[in-house]
Amino acid sequence: MRKLVPLLLVVMLGAACGGDDETVDSTTTTNLSAITTTEPSTVVSLSSTTTSTSAQSVTTVADTQPEGDEIPEPPTTEPVQVTQIDAVATLRAVGPLRIGMTIAEASAEAGVALRRDLGRQSTDSCHYVTPGAVMRGVSVMIVDDRIARIEVDLPSEIATRSGVRIGTTVSNLRTVYPDNIQQANQATLEGEAMAFVPNDDFDSDYRIYFEIENGEVARYRVGVKPAVDYLRGCQGE
Repeated sequence: MRKLVPLLLVVMLGAACGGDDETVDSTTTTNLSAITTTEPSTVVSLSSTTTSTSAQSVTTVADTQPEGDEIPEPPTTEPVQVTQIDAVATLRAVGPLRIGMTIAEASAEAGVALRRDLGRQSTDSCHYVTPGAVMRGVSVMIVDDRIARIEVDLPSEIATRSGVRIGTTVSNLRTVYPDNIQQANQATLEGEAMAFVPNDDFDSDYRIYFEIENGEVARYRVGVKPAVDYLRGCQGE
């Protein structure tokens, strides 16, 4: 009986120790395998999600960009049509602008503001104004606040009552005014000029000077002496 007790104790201790080693090894191996398998799966899942989100963002931004490089054109506007004043030149006037008028009177008569021409030389008592696009090529000399002379140049097509205009030949000029046209080269700084001289004493101080180039009227001026005789505009002779 005493011999059996120690033997039984030895057997029980061996069995207990052997069973514990196997259980620990098996459980540990299984758990490590599970962890190893799970972690890569989690990483792949995160990577896939990030890639999908990034692609979605790129697509959204691209969808908001305008297609093509075309720039919208501004709306077109039609050019403003300027109505020309129907004018005829005489000894005392060109259209509604008459010798002796003030600027205010002439502006009211023409229905347009006469603006100072800063491109022309002036003095204390003399300067130029212009009616602008409604009477193209027309310049008005103001002496002592009144119109003293009116100049007609290109691109004006204004003609005298007898039809003389820029481009009229000298021969035609002599034909139109057989009793009134005179040579007047003193009326221009260089070249040739012709003068219409009235027969009536009432108009004796008025002239129309035609400057001639290449045998044709190049420009002309209407006015009262002495302003109509000035060769250098407001600077006089």
